[in-house]
Amino acid sequence: MSIYPIELPWATLSLVAILGAAYLLVSAFVAHRFTHIRRKLPQLQQEHPELNRQQVHFAARDGRARIEAWYLPAKPRQGAVILVHGKDACRGDELKSPTFTLAQRFRDAGISVLMIDLRGHGTSSRARLSYGWHERHDVLGAVDYLLERGYAPGRIGVLGASMGGATSVLAAAEEPAIGALVTDSAYASFEAMIERQYAKLAHLPHCFLPGALAIGRLLLGVDVRRVQPLAWMPQLRGRPVLVIHSHGDRFVPSSDAHALAEACGAECWRTDTDGHIGSYRALTQAYEERVVTFFARHLDVLPARHIVATEADTVSEPMLLAA
Repeated sequence: MSIYPIELPWATLSLVAILGAAYLLVSAFVAHRFTHIRRKLPQLQQEHPELNRQQVHFAARDGRARIEAWYLPAKPRQGAVILVHGKDACRGDELKSPTFTLAQRFRDAGISVLMIDLRGHGTSSRARLSYGWHERHDVLGAVDYLLERGYAPGRIGVLGASMGGATSVLAAAEEPAIGALVTDSAYASFEAMIERQYAKLAHLPHCFLPGALAIGRLLLGVDVRRVQPLAWMPQLRGRPVLVIHSHGDRFVPSSDAHALAEACGAECWRTDTDGHIGSYRALTQAYEERVVTFFARHLDVLPARHIVATEADTVSEPMLLAA
């Protein structure tokens, strides 16, 4: 056996270097694309100009972002709900349909509403997308804003959709002042979600995904594979949680909803609807009644005698998963 190192031809070394550089370049492109936010500006104020007088801002809890929001206080102020949108959305478009009517329903029930733009979205500070890891501090900053205005711990709820749902799970697990949580179309695991959707989103061979995740970690300062809402759900056991999902969601399967609910003994409402975040558009009245009633009951806003059964039970597949 020769003890001398094998000398590769210069052409081979050059080819390896070129291929390596190409791999890094493509991986960097994928990482940029997956962490880039297509900023959508809020539009709800155009139809409802009174929202311009409700504009507020506050710091995210980590101090790394300024969060813009609409604060709609109820009279009397008893509890409050934070609405959290998903990727590439903004306040007022949390459920892929204008949510002003939902906000009004909350206020009619004595529940104030705080509609926020996550970092990088709407008119909040610029940022890259971390799929809930850094964004959870924006929700926690919203909680701090409400606590400073006199809302008692336990009487603050969060409604989050898609990535906003995953973000809200992480925030609620960290903050006991969040007394009730509703998630809509949230994924159970970022890693599983990106594995399912990579080919459709990137249109590139799967071999570039590990490189993209590695470069994404450099861009974000965190490995986004740590965004595992399913692993955080057990910390919410004992708190009221409602998990909503469309049966026909082809982006995040409804099996994710079942897993999330089962992990903390939550109520799971899987609606007979299509599309990602499709329940509110298709079942607006039933959705509003069920969600407003859920928060009113568990934030102790309305007396029990005012809580009535909703039509949602007749148009959905509700179930209570045992703890």
